[in-house]
Amino acid sequence: MARLLRPTLGPLSRTVAITRVSGTSHGPEVLDSGAVIARRTIQLADPFENIGGMLIRHIAWQVFERVGDGTATAAVLAQSLMHAGVRYIVAGGNPVSVARGMERGLEVALPELRRQARTIDGPAEIARVVAGGLGPTRLDLAEMLGEVVDAVGPDGAILVEDAQGTRTVHEYIDGVRWNEGFVSSFLLRPDEAANTRVMNPRIFVTDYALDRAEQLLPVLEACVGAGDRNLLIVAPEVRDSAVGLLVANRERGVLQGVIAVKAPSFGVQRTRILEDVAAMTGGRCLVQERHDRLADVSADDLGRARQAWATRFAFGILGGQGSKATIRQRIADAKAELSRVDNDPHTTRLIRERIGKLAGTAAIVRVGAPTQAEQEELKLQIEAAVRSARSALRDGVVPGGGAALLACVAALEALEVGGDEGFGVKALAHALAEPMRAIVANAGLQPAPIVQRARCERQVYDVVRRQWVDPWTGGIVDPLPVAVAALETSVSAIATALTSDVLIHRANPPMAVEP
Repeated sequence: MARLLRPTLGPLSRTVAITRVSGTSHGPEVLDSGAVIARRTIQLADPFENIGGMLIRHIAWQVFERVGDGTATAAVLAQSLMHAGVRYIVAGGNPVSVARGMERGLEVALPELRRQARTIDGPAEIARVVAGGLGPTRLDLAEMLGEVVDAVGPDGAILVEDAQGTRTVHEYIDGVRWNEGFVSSFLLRPDEAANTRVMNPRIFVTDYALDRAEQLLPVLEACVGAGDRNLLIVAPEVRDSAVGLLVANRERGVLQGVIAVKAPSFGVQRTRILEDVAAMTGGRCLVQERHDRLADVSADDLGRARQAWATRFAFGILGGQGSKATIRQRIADAKAELSRVDNDPHTTRLIRERIGKLAGTAAIVRVGAPTQAEQEELKLQIEAAVRSARSALRDGVVPGGGAALLACVAALEALEVGGDEGFGVKALAHALAEPMRAIVANAGLQPAPIVQRARCERQVYDVVRRQWVDPWTGGIVDPLPVAVAALETSVSAIATALTSDVLIHRANPPMAVEP
């Protein structure tokens, strides 16, 4: 499985041809995205090899969902760690100590990674980050996404939709997003893999925990009574009983679409955010402190919007129909609250985010392609590129081309750890050079001399231009969260795998369609 993903690493990556799982076309798919390749590879013939293959597949998809890039890097790191660990353990090493050594090395490598980070700003720098994921043939698309991400900021909503033609275009609309996802995958329709959306929903906002089905009955009656069949619920908790009621009403056709999402933040600021959501959508937030009663909910309490969407990690509202005067008053109140906050960086950040969201905009990227298969693949790549760009804008970038990981090796080599733990640290130090080796090898070059020189250079090797360049001026950078996610996920998964003593195969296992 790792050998399937390894060729996709770097700007001069190779492709992988996979027989189509379904569809009318009989030709193979030719793919260059590690995440798509991992998702398409749903089973290996040998049941015990399949367990290892699905482990790598799960690592890759976890990293992809978290940061939108770094899938092949994670697979390459995991493969190197696994090979080294297995050889040592077979020779008599203690698997628990080896795993502990890898985790100890991780604790040293992560601060070294973060120390290398620099912030980015402006559409040109964001476009450079995006181009790394889209490839050198899509620079125009990278520039467009750089402009879009710069315009909406790290917290603005960017939706990726189908276009009617073959061109990919964008437009800006009023909208906002929060980093909390849907409460239950049971609310997803069968054709929705990891995200859902509803058009023209009514919006119910409360700081009550909804743990009983009967709490939602007045909300459903108010929504349906007003002639609306799409609903978004924002609350601190929506328990199984309430979710069951929503699913049952959707299945019976009472509701056409329904999303329930977890309220962002906690404490006083959570209530403030919920009141902001209500103001943006023209509804009313039902608050426990005011003794508002859920039984008294009416259609006037439910907000409206053009569209609402949710994934496992975020939700957003586009085209909220709240009054401009109410929103301006909420911004003024938030600014006044900000002026009263003393030396509390967390609360200050939350209030600044609230002000940004109240005044924020959103963008829709409409993806066009000659065929539906190409369109679906490009949509997935654009969504990943947007996630990657957001993380870079928020947390900064590090030297690319595997250089940032390689720069952590010296710190691991300086660790004074012996025995089996010491081997775990050495295995991680060796693995950190593996992504650069793969990038150079995919470009048709000999990795050894370039990796050796890279350990002494402040520059990185540009495999496209065949020369050493400064990473910051040359634009060869990776988002810090991508490097961190790939490293953390691979070490965590392999430390667990190395300490597994028994593999159990079921006679008729379900096919792992979802990673």
